[in-house]
Amino acid sequence: MGLNETQQRPSGRPQALRGVYTIAPTPFTRTGELDAESLAGLVRMLVEAGVDGVTVLGFLGEAHKLSEAEQDTVVTVARQAAGDRIRVYAGASAGGVDLTVKRGVRFLELGADGLMVAPAAAQPEAVLAQYRELDQALVASGGRVPVIVHDYPAATGIKLSAATLAHVHAEVPSVTTIKLEDAPTSPKLSALKAVSPGLSVLGGLGGLYLLEELQRGADGVMTGLSYPELLIGAVRAVLGDAPTERRPAFSVYRSAAAFLAFEFQPGIGLAIRKEVYRRRGAIATAFVRAPGQQLDDETARELDEQLEYLSAVRPDLKV
Repeated sequence: MGLNETQQRPSGRPQALRGVYTIAPTPFTRTGELDAESLAGLVRMLVEAGVDGVTVLGFLGEAHKLSEAEQDTVVTVARQAAGDRIRVYAGASAGGVDLTVKRGVRFLELGADGLMVAPAAAQPEAVLAQYRELDQALVASGGRVPVIVHDYPAATGIKLSAATLAHVHAEVPSVTTIKLEDAPTSPKLSALKAVSPGLSVLGGLGGLYLLEELQRGADGVMTGLSYPELLIGAVRAVLGDAPTERRPAFSVYRSAAAFLAFEFQPGIGLAIRKEVYRRRGAIATAFVRAPGQQLDDETARELDEQLEYLSAVRPDLKV
């Protein structure tokens, strides 16, 4: 359930994330305006798909292309569409620490259940200071919520060691979870679990390395894959402590490997994901704000082939 004035936020360490979380894109109209109706429809579809939560305003959500007012609308609409069925997390990353803190507090006031924040600097002491300042602001504004550290050097240009992330988790109560996208992810995941067993680690990168991550102790996945159903079985087979179910669940996941790789293409991947959501009836258009790439005709034909194959190997999906 979303946070509101009548709900108590904890003063201690919040609950860490575990399960399957979808990074939602931000839908636009054909002329580039924010499409709140489509966003609501997308969140409702993700609820029906069975995800444990949704994250808005991530890199995939084109947050850096949205005004402050548009960002507020995204959080508000997503919260209302999710109701009390799943958690809603909001990306609050900004170029400066002060802006990140103010943005994060504002998103909580609008109903977000937690925040995803990328580091603003690489020096260990600066990273610790950044998340401490956010933590203090959360306490002052009503209590702590889960803070997810977005560890994605390819997007942020900032590379953090496992030791630094573990230290931040130990020193900052609100930091419960790492969204790990520092490839290769498996060795770093092992290192994180070795030095900080209680730290929740979620995979990302389109779900491409999900099985390896799960077998090294990942607590789930948070990524923008347009068919999160492809990830749910594998994650729940592991987290549900049912080893006999893992082999069939892993086989089902592997059958979709070609589609996962196709969708996660650099540059054009966002347009592909939006087009899939459009075809699924969740959003009205696949428009990407500049300078992002729009889906070209040839890639659209390739998507047709991918979905035809996916339908053959996964007839349970509505492709």
